[in-house]
Amino acid sequence: MAGSSAFSFILRCLFVLAYVEYFTCAFCNSLRYHRLSIVPSTKNINRQQAHLQLSTRPWTRFLADTSIVDTNETSKSAESTFWLAVPTTSTSSSNGTSKLPSIAGLDRETGLLPSGAYKTFGEGDIITSCLLAIGIRPRVCNDDGGQIWEEASKNCQKLIDSGFNTFLMNNPSADDLKSVTVRRKTTIQRGRTEKEMIALEKQSQQIRCLRTKIRHEAEDNFYKALHQNTPMSVLRSCHFIANVEVPAILSTQQQKYSGVDEEQNSVPFGNGWMVRESVGNALKRAKCETLGSVVLEYCEHSPYHLDVLDSLFEMKREGFIQSISTQSFPPSLLCSAFSCGFNIQSNVIHGNFMNTHNLRPDSELGILCAKQELSRHISAPLGGGLFTDSISQSNKKRIESLFNTCCRDKGNIDSTSQNWLKYQSIKDTLHGLSQKYQVSLESISLRWLLQLNEEGGDSVIVGTKLGMDLREQQGGCPYNRHRDLREVFTFALEDDDMKLLGEISGQSSQVEVSNESGHQIDFSNRALWI
Repeated sequence: MAGSSAFSFILRCLFVLAYVEYFTCAFCNSLRYHRLSIVPSTKNINRQQAHLQLSTRPWTRFLADTSIVDTNETSKSAESTFWLAVPTTSTSSSNGTSKLPSIAGLDRETGLLPSGAYKTFGEGDIITSCLLAIGIRPRVCNDDGGQIWEEASKNCQKLIDSGFNTFLMNNPSADDLKSVTVRRKTTIQRGRTEKEMIALEKQSQQIRCLRTKIRHEAEDNFYKALHQNTPMSVLRSCHFIANVEVPAILSTQQQKYSGVDEEQNSVPFGNGWMVRESVGNALKRAKCETLGSVVLEYCEHSPYHLDVLDSLFEMKREGFIQSISTQSFPPSLLCSAFSCGFNIQSNVIHGNFMNTHNLRPDSELGILCAKQELSRHISAPLGGGLFTDSISQSNKKRIESLFNTCCRDKGNIDSTSQNWLKYQSIKDTLHGLSQKYQVSLESISLRWLLQLNEEGGDSVIVGTKLGMDLREQQGGCPYNRHRDLREVFTFALEDDDMKLLGEISGQSSQVEVSNESGHQIDFSNRALWI
């Protein structure tokens, strides 16, 4: 009896110790999640009070009026977080990409992709991102309740099961916006008056705001459905990208015709509370505590790009962001960012067979990427469907429209007839290579872009509607985009074929030096003067 009572006593003690350990771990995790190791910065008390007055949202206020304390006093790295001291290394130099795989017997349906199909980067928590990122095309007119988002989450799970772990919500296209906005009738002749030009610029700003609103609503609905139907352990293995906009301003000329006073129109950047609000809202939409990547979109004539980058890198040091990229930044602005110490991960650009200016190694951007070890995130790789079998060459109106949107090359001044000849030559070559390698035109196009700068870690953004058009429910073909994308890693283009595609696309031709001065800021608004 004495032995059994002693044994039961020992068991009770072990249970008590287990409960104590469980609640201690839960409490420590709660401390980390709520960032209780943060204290007010004594040098920013006035700034914090201004933040509290400007923002009424609890999440935004939390982000705006706190600063992280680095508990490691010996840390000298500007990129340290409060729980980990990171060596002083450049984020852009950490692109770990092995040789691009080409496995003929690769399973076309499911399973992780070979290691070479991913790249790793980041500091502290290393990010593993697939070289083929999935750009989700938002549904503008949502008349089907939550059905389309349920379908989108189901097809997203197919992509995750097939090894694709990088996702972002694209902006709606110009064609999609036509259904929700009425475009003003303006003349397209060169002889526009100054007032007409300003009206067009204001209209573009309104479309920009509408586009952002639609994307935010799509992100909210999509991530809500995805979190409801997907285990958290699976979501942690994914890399979600969020877009952040640069605040725009109206020039003095626009104020003159719009009747807005300078002081009323000026958007004071202040100490970055707008950026923190934007990132906080992105965290709420994605339903996570840390954003895998943030992409800062370029806004022409805005003077706030470097200010926004400064706020984003501050939030990166605080642990809310893991990596920072830019979109469509001109080389001159990228040079300014690097000279200020902003180690940008990648720059999102347009690139395909008929838009090769930024893909050329001797272009201004190509030289900068090689010097700073900056990778490129290539969007519109298929030209809106031009380099696939989905668009027939008889649909000339649609093709010419895509020439002006997805395939507008900065250095290309060819006429429509010359573009048609070039397009037909590219399409014929793609058909020949498709038969040679027994793969689709889409796979040839994507593989070519990945092999162009294999050592630089360039990645490609492939657009998809995730079945939100509900074609499968209406008797159409099932969603099999994951099978098509896995085909890209089943073959490799030979050197002669790479050279041929470079010649017919113009990617290997010499780049003419541009006389443009790059990013320009409108200093006519006196409210911006110091």
